[in-house]
Amino acid sequence: MGKVKSFTILYDRAVDNNVPMYTSGECLSGRIVLEVEAQIEVKALKIHAKGQAYVHWTERHSSGSKSTTRHYTQQIRYFKHKYLLIGIDGSEQITVLPPGRHEYPFSLVLPQTPLPASFKGVHGNVSYWMTAKLHRPWKLRSKVKEMFTVYEQIDINTPLLLLPQIATGEKTLCCCCCASGPISLNAKIERKGYVSGESIQIFAEIENHSSRTVVPTAAIYKTQTFHARGKIKVTRELITKLQGEPLLAGKTETWNGMQLKIPQVSPTLMNCTIIQVEYSLRVYTEIPGATNLTVDFPIVIGTIPLHPFSTQATNFNTQYGMNYSNLNNTLPEGFEGKSDFSVHQPESGLPDLGNEKP
Repeated sequence: MGKVKSFTILYDRAVDNNVPMYTSGECLSGRIVLEVEAQIEVKALKIHAKGQAYVHWTERHSSGSKSTTRHYTQQIRYFKHKYLLIGIDGSEQITVLPPGRHEYPFSLVLPQTPLPASFKGVHGNVSYWMTAKLHRPWKLRSKVKEMFTVYEQIDINTPLLLLPQIATGEKTLCCCCCASGPISLNAKIERKGYVSGESIQIFAEIENHSSRTVVPTAAIYKTQTFHARGKIKVTRELITKLQGEPLLAGKTETWNGMQLKIPQVSPTLMNCTIIQVEYSLRVYTEIPGATNLTVDFPIVIGTIPLHPFSTQATNFNTQYGMNYSNLNNTLPEGFEGKSDFSVHQPESGLPDLGNEKP
């Protein structure tokens, strides 16, 4: 980098080099720090802030003897903002910086519109970052990039997430044209919303009137759904699993608050139209030689735990503009939330600088 000793982005909220965390509508602030060993000439110092969701995967398609690879890509930009710290847009004016350390504070208000949380998956991600670019005459451009994390406050103390869930199922096994008695499953959980580290209490009754031994089981699954060019890619991951005692033919088993602990997992991903991260509880009976009898409960992993006065909670849909059941396959147009840089110039005698056009 020639006479440039260091070129960094420092976020005010970063502690011990950890990636700082923000939520929608908050002010992201920090400093661009430029250390030079000797006097340098600068054409421009630019900063960019970006937020986007990005999906990509490939598939092999064969037609006769030919095989091709198709790329499926989709992107939504939530904001992109630029600002000039040194220089004037369209001007060849040169600024001379003396040796030493130069700091350029900045602040950026993130869009008030709910932003999806930062996320990294197998086929896509939701990312937020800031880039600083230093332009000098007759020198290669210097560039530095630093990520920041956006999180969502998901309050499980809301009417929709406090509703109990009930499901029933029945299955009759057939063998050599002879049908045995049915296997029935009735299950209930107290609510839809939980946080990591909590235990789900499962109430269930399994009646085994078949001739086989079955195993009552409960499991939590994480499902990631990616959308691109009208196609969908789904990945499913087992998070944790609990098995009961084998249930002999003609017997009945009752779970009166069987507890399945939720490990540390990322919250449910809201407000993103091309990536969904959902969780579900599956209660089922494992049946040797046959498909399992299953019932599924969609659950939401939040960030604000249950409190004793849950009736005082505000409606999550109203507060965050998200319908939990609205995880469809449509791809509405992306949006760019309104946010603006507010840059504080250091007292270095430099003139006030105008905004760079996007």
